[in-house]
Amino acid sequence: MATYRRQQVSPYLLFFIITSSQIGVGVLGFQRIIAKNAGYDAWISVIIAGIFIHLIVWFMYKLLTNAQGDIIDAHKQLFGKIIGATFSLIILVYYLIAAISVLRLYIEIVQVWMFPTLQTWLLAIIILLLCYYIISGGFRVVVGIAFLSGISTALLYTLLFHLPHKYIHMDNVLPIFDHSFKDLLMSAKQTIYTMAGFEILLMVFPFIRNGNSSQKFAQWGVAFSTLIFTLSAFTTFLLLSEKQIEHVIWSRIYIAKLIQFPFLERFEYILISSFIIKVISILTLLLWSTSRGLKLIFKWKQKYTLILISLISLFVCQLLKTRYEINIFADYTSRISLYIFYIYIPLLSIIFMFKKSGKAT
Repeated sequence: MATYRRQQVSPYLLFFIITSSQIGVGVLGFQRIIAKNAGYDAWISVIIAGIFIHLIVWFMYKLLTNAQGDIIDAHKQLFGKIIGATFSLIILVYYLIAAISVLRLYIEIVQVWMFPTLQTWLLAIIILLLCYYIISGGFRVVVGIAFLSGISTALLYTLLFHLPHKYIHMDNVLPIFDHSFKDLLMSAKQTIYTMAGFEILLMVFPFIRNGNSSQKFAQWGVAFSTLIFTLSAFTTFLLLSEKQIEHVIWSRIYIAKLIQFPFLERFEYILISSFIIKVISILTLLLWSTSRGLKLIFKWKQKYTLILISLISLFVCQLLKTRYEINIFADYTSRISLYIFYIYIPLLSIIFMFKKSGKAT
């Protein structure tokens, strides 16, 4: 832990790391996905998913505090150098895939709503260069961007939840609990990808000062993110019918078109443009984690691993051209997230706890 002391940050900043990594472009259109199974009760599924995430974060802390390091240290202690590195590489590949998914989804939104003729590679290069510049400044700079992202989230959603009252229909969400618990769980499963991001904790843990006692800030971050997602789903259901939600891909952007101020028109342009800081915050955390992990495993300089994964991200983004391809890519990312962080990490944590207790006796 002492190795990272110069780059360590205060525990309360973990709140901003978690919220900025969880609240991304997915919040703009996840309502359509979760409503397929639970209809207008899907906002309850968001709360259920949030409870599961709180539990997973607890397991992560058990694992990381026992290992006294990051997920790479935990794998090495449990499985040895070679096998442990293999398992760690799987986690790092997921981080990279998640970063590509976030980047391509945001570029698609910009292309559909603002600049239809914009080339994918052009915006991808601009964003990746910004990320490279930020990450080159070190982990504290990455956290600084996450802090700014957290502040912008609070300001942005203060405006975004300023709903046009004449379009609100309270009857939409009544009666509550109109779907079975199985439907709610299926909808909660669909929420997993949108609320992902908390898994960044597996790599940033050694860089949090007094990390063993910082769990409350991580849990508060998850609680705040769950609140934002719940309010986003609930307010969307107040404004749009189930048929509209079914056919509108980015419902929050659609609703933003209805928001009007005396001094401002086309609020959706402001919304999409302001999301760039959130996208950059998520990407810098994911790319930093991937490049840092590759550095630890292969003993390469981090700037070289960062250049490598940035080029891979650019190449894959260029390959994903249609909405169908982007959806398939995001769907596979969601499945990987489910297996790794909701099944594998709790099992790994339990195995690690048993191993530690066995050594103690």
